[in-house]
Amino acid sequence: MLVLPPQTITRAVSSKVRASIFNKLDVGGKSVLDLFAGGGTLGLESLSHGAKEVTFVDVSVAAIKAIRQNVMSLGVADSVSIIKSDAMRYIGKNPGSYDIVFLDPPYKEFSNALVKSTSNLVQLDGILVISCSSKFNLEVPMELSLLDQKDYGDTKIAFLTKLK
Repeated sequence: MLVLPPQTITRAVSSKVRASIFNKLDVGGKSVLDLFAGGGTLGLESLSHGAKEVTFVDVSVAAIKAIRQNVMSLGVADSVSIIKSDAMRYIGKNPGSYDIVFLDPPYKEFSNALVKSTSNLVQLDGILVISCSSKFNLEVPMELSLLDQKDYGDTKIAFLTKLK
């Protein structure tokens, strides 16, 4: 069982939504970024599906502690980097180098500007997986193309690919 930070700090993606994401996503051999990682469930699931490496980024001390505990208990420390950082600071300092990026911020922090900024971290032909409120009107930046989008209750999951 994974350790998760308190729900007052993060909002974990449900197992049903995670299963749907990974049924549509091939992470085998890919480099993955779990931005706003929380307890790291999306990144850890990526490793279980064959991802080559995962970088976890979160600003919360409780989230980083939970990720470290989960990584150690699963014995996957050689395949991960754990970074305590504000997401926007991380985005600004790290140009695109990931095959798959999970963007799962708290709903109140989600914005189309955040999607545009995060697209800079996605390699050409890479995938940006977005989790946001189903009420949010997602605008796809010009350098991305919408592959799929579906609502699961109050959660919207969107898959975008980088074109240029």
